Amino acid sequence: MVELAFYWSLSFSQFFDVKRKDFIEMFIHHLTTIALLSFSWTCNLTRCGSLVLVVHDFSDIFLELAKLFHYAKLNTPCDIVFGIFVVAWIFTRLGLFPTWILFSATIEAPQMVEMFPAYYIFNGLLSILLVLHVIWTYFILKIAFHAVLAKKDEELRDSRSDSEDDTVSDSDHDEVLDLTSEDKSITASSNNTMNGKLNFVSEEVS
Repeated sequence: MVELAFYWSLSFSQFFDVKRKDFIEMFIHHLTTIALLSFSWTCNLTRCGSLVLVVHDFSDIFLELAKLFHYAKLNTPCDIVFGIFVVAWIFTRLGLFPTWILFSATIEAPQMVEMFPAYYIFNGLLSILLVLHVIWTYFILKIAFHAVLAKKDEELRDSRSDSEDDTVSDSDHDEVLDLTSEDKSITASSNNTMNGKLNFVSEEVS
């Protein structure tokens, strides 16, 4: 019931928050989750519903921890924990969820219990969640990939700057300053990418 109230609040507050590019997907996710929680409660499918919540909430721990490190400006722990989050997300939402829960609900359950109309609706909602997981996984991996590239570019420029510090002449001083300015721009871009990355998935991982 607490989770149900939480997602009802998200479904309304979403219209007052900053709109992101996945607004439609997020709204569909909230409605789907509310319907799943309601069906699992009223149709006595609480065991399946509880497993879905556990699988989905597991990765939230690492996401929120990564956000704490990010706001504390601890970039290295933030990157490490976010990497753990990505692995946990893929393992639970694209691994356990379809192969364990969805498979049991769609393939194994009909062999043990009699089917009823709400059963097909329940499985349809679970399938919608899986589609949303695939979409969000693509976005997360794409953002993470660009963040890694930006970091490598920054490290390369830093190594070039360090190797030329001892031999730089007065005529090259302006060039070094330009390089440093570019480094700062790349660092800001990397930080903004991480911030957007964390905000993008903070509401969804549920």
